[in-house]
Amino acid sequence: MRFLRVTLAAVLVLAPVLPARAWVPERTPHRDADSAAATLTSRPAARGAVPGIVIARGGVTLLSLNATRAMTPASLMKLATTTAAMLRFGPTHRFQTRVTAIRTGRASAVSDLYLVGGGDPTLATEAYRRARFLPKPTDTIKRPAFASGSPTIEQLAARVAASGIRAVRGDLVADDTLFDAVRTQQGWLPSYLGPEPDTGLLSALTVNEGRGDLRGKTIVDSPTTAAAQALRTALGARGVTVAGKVRAGRAPRAAVTVGRVTSPPLAQMVDFINRYSVNYHAELLLKSLGASFGGAGTTAAGARIVREALTAEKIPLDGFRMLDGSGLSLLDRATPRTIAALLNRILTGKGAAWAALRASIPAAGEPGTLLRRMTAAPTGGNLRGKTGQVKGVRAMAGWVTASDGIPIVYVAVFNNAAHPFTLTAPLDLFGLLLARYPDSGSR
Repeated sequence: MRFLRVTLAAVLVLAPVLPARAWVPERTPHRDADSAAATLTSRPAARGAVPGIVIARGGVTLLSLNATRAMTPASLMKLATTTAAMLRFGPTHRFQTRVTAIRTGRASAVSDLYLVGGGDPTLATEAYRRARFLPKPTDTIKRPAFASGSPTIEQLAARVAASGIRAVRGDLVADDTLFDAVRTQQGWLPSYLGPEPDTGLLSALTVNEGRGDLRGKTIVDSPTTAAAQALRTALGARGVTVAGKVRAGRAPRAAVTVGRVTSPPLAQMVDFINRYSVNYHAELLLKSLGASFGGAGTTAAGARIVREALTAEKIPLDGFRMLDGSGLSLLDRATPRTIAALLNRILTGKGAAWAALRASIPAAGEPGTLLRRMTAAPTGGNLRGKTGQVKGVRAMAGWVTASDGIPIVYVAVFNNAAHPFTLTAPLDLFGLLLARYPDSGSR
């Protein structure tokens, strides 16, 4: 009872800053869940912020606060993007980047060479791959981004050379027409593309995630031509000369493939997106959904496919508004109820796609966004949570196996937070209290 008394005392002392509908733990059937939510919302960091909270077990809601309010979800939006992608493409799907040419027989010279983007955000130079996707010597847990490896522009050049081509008399043409030419998203802040960028400019043909340096501190003005320039350099290193220039264009239908590389399986890409909250990959994935299933490589077409996929899974979408794939947009909206239903579906779904989605949600104390959070028992290795933060927003949602062995699905979103980062510690405390449920002393 000491735990409950302390929690209740905090609620009573801070009652003036709580929402109008406060909790009285002794009078409710789920007083542990109530006290956990009350403790979270009563922290000083939460004052003035609008909370959206859902706590549920086995599909039954134990507690909700503003559950049907449309809120800015930040990176929780990636849950919708990756779920739809996994359901539509399947966990083994790979994206291709091809080089094509009009070629007569095995002639060693061609007029033009075409680099055709397939929406793969993992294509990189070898140097960038090592810097970004492979573990560092200082990493405590040496886990590569992609277990099966990822494609490089050097590999692609080697395959073109292996086809027998030695000279390009004309131009190297960069074809990014799988997607539209819109490089940003509605609701993005200019700072996202400034120093220490949150994402790069979007393109169906890209290398190094649209970044201009190995540390990812800058972005390139044209990811499309940057990819073609990287290929030209790699071809030259393998004895393939390009006489003309690099330019944008469309590959002719009659062109044949003379080299190709493929992305890691989608399951590994989704793991990377959710585990590390990778914005660029989520954005390209959304446009790929539109290109493959929605009739156009646009964000709007991709968002329609996401809505269709979630509706088919009976996820309630009242108030849902998707203007990008990563959650960077301040115009995105989702209710805590929608997020909780989606998480419950991920938690309980059968088959390889759902298993891959479950594994992609970061675990406390393990590689990902929760590596240094809630590392000790009972949360370490037990609590899983997708995190999110943009201007005025802090969020964490996932599940944790409680002390009685039954998982609890939780969603905690704060909007209009003056200092979102200061909500990290209260969210961690919230996770700890849920992990102790129902052995928190209230029984």
